Amino acid sequence: MYSLCVRGLLAITLVFGVAENADAQGRSTRVEVPNDGWNLVAELVVPRLSRAVPAVILLNKANGNRSAYVGLAAHLAKYGIASIRVDLRGHGESVNRGQFVPFQENAGHIMNGADADIWAITQYVQKLKSIDRERIGFVGASYSGEEMAVCARKNGYHRAYVALSPGSFSDESLDAIDPSKTPWLFVRSADERSMSNFLERLHLKSKTSQIVEVPGTKHATDILESNPEVAEMIAVWLKHKL
Repeated sequence: MYSLCVRGLLAITLVFGVAENADAQGRSTRVEVPNDGWNLVAELVVPRLSRAVPAVILLNKANGNRSAYVGLAAHLAKYGIASIRVDLRGHGESVNRGQFVPFQENAGHIMNGADADIWAITQYVQKLKSIDRERIGFVGASYSGEEMAVCARKNGYHRAYVALSPGSFSDESLDAIDPSKTPWLFVRSADERSMSNFLERLHLKSKTSQIVEVPGTKHATDILESNPEVAEMIAVWLKHKL
């Protein structure tokens, strides 16, 4: 297990983070992907390059939406990586069958099956001619960190995974990390209450994953807002893993 600080990974950014000759904004397209009766709304960004490029699927936190990833998508495009930022079922604009509202009785029910949404988005991305289907990565936040792990356990792992504050990450998902031979990066705030015992569990279960701690209490994609340098760090990490 490598226990990394943000400063250490930013050093990697400075040494190895060389951007490709790509349009930093890329081509941005609003897309809709149907699954299980849900209409999943997403924003696809593809750098303007003459070859198929890797792609990263960006997944919202609970009670969040895809807008949290606008900055990270721009960083990825700068390094020649496409992205699709997704509103999972019940979030953002993907609310044709209901909306997730914290603490309501049906809140958990609304989110059931989000792993199937992730698989549907993955299949959509892999069919795009502009995307290298063998080089797909994921960024999950809070509950979607566990959902992308469940999707991987069911359908097969892809190239790289980043989980922001995955407080609900299960022992089954932790146990599967090292056997999957897939790189995982975990990011959390040092004083998050929902992540109080996560570091201990991760150390017990995985010898290959990496973890970054940032100061403060911010949760999931809120870390990207409070620590803007983390988005650049994640983009560089993915560039070298995809």
